[in-house]
Amino acid sequence: MNLSKTRDSRKAPKSKVKQRTLNVVVGIGVVLAVLGVATVAVNLFFFSRIRDVAEWDNDVVVPGGFFGMSPSEIEQLSFFLSVPGVLFLLALCFIMTGRVLRGQVGTRITTGLRGGTVVSSSPILSARAQATWIGVALALWFLLIVVPLVLALGGGWPATVDELPQVYVWLTLGMYGALASAIAGVLAVSQLKKKRYLDMIAAEDRRLLESPVGIWRWLTYRWRFDLWLGGVGGAVLGSCWLALFTADIVLFLVSLVIGCVVFCVGVWMARQYWKAGMPLGIGESFV
Repeated sequence: MNLSKTRDSRKAPKSKVKQRTLNVVVGIGVVLAVLGVATVAVNLFFFSRIRDVAEWDNDVVVPGGFFGMSPSEIEQLSFFLSVPGVLFLLALCFIMTGRVLRGQVGTRITTGLRGGTVVSSSPILSARAQATWIGVALALWFLLIVVPLVLALGGGWPATVDELPQVYVWLTLGMYGALASAIAGVLAVSQLKKKRYLDMIAAEDRRLLESPVGIWRWLTYRWRFDLWLGGVGGAVLGSCWLALFTADIVLFLVSLVIGCVVFCVGVWMARQYWKAGMPLGIGESFV
């Protein structure tokens, strides 16, 4: 009897079940993200239709205070404003969990600050798939920032909304428009990071054989500060245009410069990832 074939036949169904389960997990995340986008649209419609904001000043009790240990009270309008953010956070948790568990996750014993205790190895996203997600994020940013701004400067919505409700309309547009541009910024920096590293591999760049530099291992591998800067820069660049509605040119220009500088620093750091001495798709955590 061939025992190797028997073992392989037992592993195959388990592998298929695992893949299906992870597909379901990622699917739940995508559904939550779509619900978040739909909730943003519902909020914009609702805030644009209400006339008396005072009617919605009552507080509502949130069980667990949005992931806290005890219930808390929050103003109804603020509650509506935050619901899409909670949905997006949950979507990220499901999608990231599904992505990470497609690879290998293990633990190790370390001392001091020599490395993380949990190590994961995941397949990297293809350039085409990542470009698609960047396009989706930019499309949402365009719909939430550019379109309303152009309409408002022309005297249309949301400039036609009453003064107090209009504040919540702009808050919704600014918050989630900035979130969309932040996601685009993170993905764009990640794309450039992968392209730089893969180009060096294709060119058989001998610098990849050099000893890793500790500071870059911390910045670009362990804590992903390059991606954080890409997200912050993207958020500032995406939302600074709203200052044009109030004709605050100084705020617009200052924000634009800050966003560009932060984003460019993130790109520069990402291009130094090879100095960390780690391949793509690897991550570690101290938890």
